[in-house]
Amino acid sequence: MTNSREQDFDFVVVGAGNAGAVVAGNLARSPARPRVLLIELGGDNAEAKLRIPSERFVNPYVNPNIVLGYKTTPQKYLGDHILDYLRGTGLGGSSIANFLAYIRGTASDYDRWADLVGDDSWKWENVVERYKEIENLHFDDDHDADGYVKLKEGVHGFKGPVDLTLPSRSQWPKGLDIVMKAALDHGWPLNPDQNSGNIIGMASVTTTVHKGWRVTSASAYLSDPPSNLVIWTNIAATKVLLDHTAGNKPRATGVLLADGREIRARKEVILSLGVVDTPKILMLSGIGPRDELRRLGIPVVVHSPRIGKDMIDHPYLVLLYGSKTELGTRVELQQNKELVSTARAQWLRDRTGQDAQLNTINLIGFLKLDSSRVSYDELDKLDSKTKAYIKKPDVPQYEFYTQGYIPGDWDTAANGPQCLGMAVMLMNPQSRGSVKLASKDPNAMPLIDPNYMGHPYDRQTMVNAVKEAMMFARSKGLQPHVKGKVLAPESEDDEVVWTWVKKELLSILHGVGTVMMGPKDDNTAPTDTNFRVRGVDGLRVIDLSVCPTITNNHTQATAYLVGHMGWKQLAAEYNLESPKGSPRTASRQHHL
Repeated sequence: MTNSREQDFDFVVVGAGNAGAVVAGNLARSPARPRVLLIELGGDNAEAKLRIPSERFVNPYVNPNIVLGYKTTPQKYLGDHILDYLRGTGLGGSSIANFLAYIRGTASDYDRWADLVGDDSWKWENVVERYKEIENLHFDDDHDADGYVKLKEGVHGFKGPVDLTLPSRSQWPKGLDIVMKAALDHGWPLNPDQNSGNIIGMASVTTTVHKGWRVTSASAYLSDPPSNLVIWTNIAATKVLLDHTAGNKPRATGVLLADGREIRARKEVILSLGVVDTPKILMLSGIGPRDELRRLGIPVVVHSPRIGKDMIDHPYLVLLYGSKTELGTRVELQQNKELVSTARAQWLRDRTGQDAQLNTINLIGFLKLDSSRVSYDELDKLDSKTKAYIKKPDVPQYEFYTQGYIPGDWDTAANGPQCLGMAVMLMNPQSRGSVKLASKDPNAMPLIDPNYMGHPYDRQTMVNAVKEAMMFARSKGLQPHVKGKVLAPESEDDEVVWTWVKKELLSILHGVGTVMMGPKDDNTAPTDTNFRVRGVDGLRVIDLSVCPTITNNHTQATAYLVGHMGWKQLAAEYNLESPKGSPRTASRQHHL
């Protein structure tokens, strides 16, 4: 990537993930052409193999160089288990390492966001217009007779920089029809358009895949960068530089790099490091909870007690059942080594074939619990506003993902030719966690405590969601196809299920909230709705750490939105105007 001897820039953006790439790319391409520096800890992620769509679920495991191997603290409510908390690194951030799902959330999420922060720009009616500016949706409507996949008019974008694909019914692996029909017979509703503003129901999933490529924030916003955008990779920023003589408040003037260089920002420093590393760098800079900083010997510049607090994350787990029938991926495409090798060669040659589409088409349902099947009194114990929100008709209590596939260690002789995989993810978790410094050493791993299952509502809802998945596995529509449990609780007894949940729970890595934005009259909120860090001039946070609530989705889409909203705010304040032309350039033809 481009290097530069000049150390002064108009804007310095730290972090090239979903949000940071959006901010830096749009700033640099604005007609005002400010000089922008984008600093990224990881590499350029230029290898083609990092963007193979078929490896959507294993990318960070077969390519460990694209993730930071963080771990949680021992989780109190999970028998003190320590979980992986991987964070994407390098250009594209977590968009190079995630599971590719692009799901916006539901209208009530954003209306609630607007209410929590006192800013109507976050209402769904406004947010949907911003999403349309981000997206370039590819969908071939085959007008299937059952109406399984159909776009709602007026709510989608077709000219934005981020290429998305929504598979039509005719593109589904044949077995998905079996699963969808079984789900509808089971009583779960159909959702023909999951990104329409109402997320409830079973749906075909939109993914960040196009023309055989994994689409990342880097491919969408950083390809062929203009000369005024300088990108430094494999460089760590360890501290925000603060000038205490500029006025009543300290002013961010740049960043300190791990190699000792001081980089200056004439206008602003923008942190886009995510839910873990953004609060980390703020606290290393003396911005955070006074007592915690003093305990580590860090001089306190701004006492901001909630930095690193209020962490919210979606936990999930996986159930596996043997299947007598192909319910998704064609078995021979994963079991025949010769076919697998031939497919890889084909993808490397022209981005077509099995590796361009395998595992990219599946079903996700965002669902409410059925009171006729399970009881959930913990919902009624929540405060009145939270309870009313969760009871809204478009707000789910859990996510149910399903696909037929072949795990690497699948025993076909014992379990059948294919696996029915089901993932259950908790929506609207009430537990709150934290990110703290372990040391003032910038290289020390932070203390990440999502506090999974810390709230009774979360425990009861997750147990019930697992029971719903087990009921579905033995439903009338699936019974002819399911062979038996491979990874699931032994029974649907609440205590048996809870014991199993504690052992099997995982993080889906959707953390938000550690530098949470708040309304004008809440001085304890670390940031305001313009993304400014309270108590400091010239410093913003534009990433998922500012979210005041966790959206009901896979938060990749939310991260793109936050980046875009942050860019729009900067453009308005500095009269930068919107970029002319799309930042998407050669990303369709080649990788970065």
